[in-house]
This record gives sequence, C-alpha cells and structure tokens, in this order.
Amino acid sequence: MGGLRPFTRFAMQTVSSTKRSWEFNDVTVTLSHERDASSGPRHPMAKGITLVYAQILPVMAIVSLFPAIPKLFQQFGNIPMARLLVPMIVTVPSLFVALTAPFAGVLADRFGRRRIFVWGITAYLIMGLVPILTERLGLIVASRAILGVAEACVITVSSALIGDYFVEKRHKWVSIVGIAITIAGMVLLAAGGALADISWRGPFTIYLFVVPAVIMAWLYIDEPPVYEKSQIRGDDIAITPYPWRIASLIAAVTLLSSLLYYVMPLNFAAVLGQAGITSFTTIGLLQAASNLGYLCGAMVYRRIHSWHVTRLLALASLAMGAGMLVLSFSSTLKGVMVGAVIQQFGAGFVIPVLMAWGQALLPMTQRGRIMGIWVTSFFTGTFLCPPMITGLSALLGGLYPAIGAVGMAGLITALGAFALRERRNNTH
Repeated sequence: MGGLRPFTRFAMQTVSSTKRSWEFNDVTVTLSHERDASSGPRHPMAKGITLVYAQILPVMAIVSLFPAIPKLFQQFGNIPMARLLVPMIVTVPSLFVALTAPFAGVLADRFGRRRIFVWGITAYLIMGLVPILTERLGLIVASRAILGVAEACVITVSSALIGDYFVEKRHKWVSIVGIAITIAGMVLLAAGGALADISWRGPFTIYLFVVPAVIMAWLYIDEPPVYEKSQIRGDDIAITPYPWRIASLIAAVTLLSSLLYYVMPLNFAAVLGQAGITSFTTIGLLQAASNLGYLCGAMVYRRIHSWHVTRLLALASLAMGAGMLVLSFSSTLKGVMVGAVIQQFGAGFVIPVLMAWGQALLPMTQRGRIMGIWVTSFFTGTFLCPPMITGLSALLGGLYPAIGAVGMAGLITALGAFALRERRNNTH
C-alpha cells in the first residue's frame, strides 16, 4: 500500500496540466506536468534553499580543506605513502563524483528523486565527520571516497530537482546557486584556515553545518509529480529512446567550458607566487577579492538569462579568455588582479547557463541522467585542467604563456560561437 500513497495524494488534489513536446527524428515526446492548482511546488522557498544548500557541498568538500593540507602532512607525514594519501583527502571526493554521477542520475530517474537525495545528503554528513573520530589515514581516505559517491547523488539530484520544481523560474534559482557558491567559497576558505590553526581536525567540523540541510531535505524534498507519454504516428505509445546525441553535446560543451573555468582557481596561487606574493593569508584574500567578479557574473546572468544559450556561453568564453590574456601579459599585481576579475566574471555564467540548459533540453523523467552526465563532465575538468596547463607550460616556456594560450583558445571559441549564432539567425 505504501507505493499507492503518492498516487492517492495526487488523485485527491485539483490539478492543472501543462504539456510540452520534443521531436527526436520520428519520435514525438509529450511531457505532461500534473501539479496542484497553486501551479508550483509546496513550500517552494524551503525547497529552493535546500537545493541551493546542496549545491555548495562540493565547495565544502574541497575549499575548506585547502588550508589544512600542511597540518595534515604534519599529522600523517611519517605514515608510509603519506605524500600520496594526504592529497587524496582533498581530491578523492571529486574523483568519485565524476565516476558515479551518471549512475546517480539513472537511479534518480528510475527509483525517484527523493530517496536518492535524502539518503545521499545524510551519508554525506556522516562521512564528512568521520575524520573527527579516527586518526587512521586509510579509513579517512575511504570515508572521503564514500563522501564523493554521496556528493554525486546530492549534486545530480538537486540539479534535476531545480528544473523539476521551478520549471520557468529555474533561471532564478540557478543564478542563486552561482552566487551562493561564490559566497560559500570565500567564507569556507577563511573558516578552514582559522580552524586549521586550531587542529588538523578543525576544518572537518565544518561538516556540522550540513545538519540543517539534512533536516530540511527530509522535511521538504518530495517527488515531483510527472507523467511522460511517447507517441509515434498518432496513438501508438512507446518508451522514449534516450537522446544520446543531445547528451553527448551537453557533455562536450560542459567539459570544454570546465577547462576554461578551472584555469584560474587551480593556478591563481602559483600566478601570485610568480608575482612575488608569498603570504598564504594575502593569497587567500586576493583570491577572495577576485571572486567578486564571479559574483557579478552570476548576478548579470539573472538579467540576461533569456538570451540564447549560444550567446550566453560565447559571452562567458569571451570574458574568461580575455581575462586570461590580460593576466598573461601583466607584469604587476594590479594587472594580474584585473585579469583574474575579468576571467571570474565569465566563470560566473558557466554553472548557471550549463545547468539551466541541461534542465531545459530533456523531459523531466530523463533529467536525472542528463544532470549526472553534466556533473561528470564538469568535474572531469578538475582533473584534465592541471595536466593541460603543465603540458602547455613545458611547451611554451612558462605558466603565463600557457594561461595566455588557453585564453586565446577561449576567445577563438567565443568568436566562433557568436558567428555561428549570427549565421543561424540570418538563415531563419
């Protein structure tokens, strides 16, 4: 009887139906959203806050631990393979997010969003607190791997639910995600440093701030009511084939965007070091200051979200490329900061644009899978960007020329996208 409850609750409500259609070759897909008369989710603000809260978990998993790395080496430096295992405490979650996000999306589409999300965020909280309870390095690394799997579930499903719950208002919430990530990054970086000064375990106590998100998830996150029908030649009903062509396009564009996106976060400290800045406190403050550009980009997106996705991504690529070029030709700290702020302005568009694009392209019952592919593609940039910059640095003779080369590629990509968009406009 438990399985009949969602249908029973749904049948007792007054509903309105909205239908949309997509065409994939000779298959027409009609998606019918059945919602109550209030035309929106119950407790929309609480749902939105919970989902935005969930989106900052990757920042918590990585950024808050950056200042603790020296302390972790002091604690575990005498253990065999410490030079391999200690950095893995920071990087392993992202690796397992990239590996498991598509599977999380498949599970969410097949078995429902809620159970994957609430159990995922609960597991994230538990695994995040494990290092407070043990000094066994192997166990800590293993807990971080499981945390990555939980994070994949949470990020994938929360990305899908933003589209499920808010439909045409999703642009508002994905822009809030960009703003929240920026603010959380600055706050968690400072908090992680302060807590690392107390103890190597200090930054892990930040995971206690996930408790409110877990409570809100169990209280407010529910299944979005949806029915999908696939019609072929009139009245024949068939299961909708998964549009791999669209999924592949989203994956490719997301991966290329993430490579431009991660250049500055992963290399900014090294750039400042070459500019003569050696104080970790100063580096942290300057990195936080450059994030103001990211904040501005996310806020501007809210104003222009109705632009075509090609124009939005071209603008992002243009700003990121221009910022990296300015930085690569700068010989002063002021020039470096100007370039970083411009690059971060473009980066502020990337997550909201890609997330909203992926949410809009596919029907609701396929959205979990596409968000899983999106998450994997974006996190893969974390691993591909460092060897890309290392290889270009060796080939071109330094970090600055390497960043300049990526910046030029960004500009060329932007100009190509603008030209493609104008050509399509002229042909219609």
